[in-house]
Amino acid sequence: MSNTESNTEKPIFKQSISLSENSEYISNDISTARSAFLTLPVVIQTALEQAKRVVLIANNPAVTTVQLEMLIQPDDVLVLFNHFIHADFFANHQLASSLPKLLFFRQIGDSKLHFGLPPRSNHISVMEQMSETAPLGVLTSNQPYQFPTLADDPSPNDDPITTHRILDIPSNMQKLWSSPTYHSVLSERHEVVADYPYFTDIHSSAPSSGFLLYRLMLAARAYLYSIRKTKLPLEVAMIGFNDNDKTAHFWHGHNWDFERQEMSRPPTEVTIHRY
Repeated sequence: MSNTESNTEKPIFKQSISLSENSEYISNDISTARSAFLTLPVVIQTALEQAKRVVLIANNPAVTTVQLEMLIQPDDVLVLFNHFIHADFFANHQLASSLPKLLFFRQIGDSKLHFGLPPRSNHISVMEQMSETAPLGVLTSNQPYQFPTLADDPSPNDDPITTHRILDIPSNMQKLWSSPTYHSVLSERHEVVADYPYFTDIHSSAPSSGFLLYRLMLAARAYLYSIRKTKLPLEVAMIGFNDNDKTAHFWHGHNWDFERQEMSRPPTEVTIHRY
């Protein structure tokens, strides 16, 4: 059963951008918000300008397609992560397939690889299908996609090759990787996570994919709010993100305590559906 939290009080927006009285996170200047928005692929910038809500969907196995069907709306922009869940649903469901999508892929350590892209487990064939039915943007962390080979994988035993895996990006999908319209790069040390407590003794310690995009979208919507002059900012919905120890078994290089604390205090117009 889901547990939903939200905060719908009207925010105050001045030169300093603060979208929450409860959260300690504040985007201190308009330049950070503008940078966050412009970091997104152009196709997603356009989609957000026209959307009512952005929906981030965690790779949480407790989230079902039935729940997604009840939660998504026609004015949404969807954000999916790495080797995202329910790929066939997002490609084939009548509403889900028609919605703009941002796909985020995290760099694996300091290697040439990204989670969710060849030669690691991926949904490249589904991505191709998605791109034919709705705007599709790709965001990679730290570096553009490097078109790595199997020999570039620093830990191949973590994700053994299967018979049907696609190991290369098809030529008809090259536009996703060659144009800022569809593809851009997000640093894991972007200003939106300037307050993040990294673990200095853990190599590649960084925010989790979900938290990084959560912060990026908060800042991006603040920028949109500043130029729209509307009463309320773009809504944000988080599906499958938890603020408890269910995440403790994940990679120890993420500061889960900090992230759970931040996610337990949703800012204005943010709704979190926990499972």
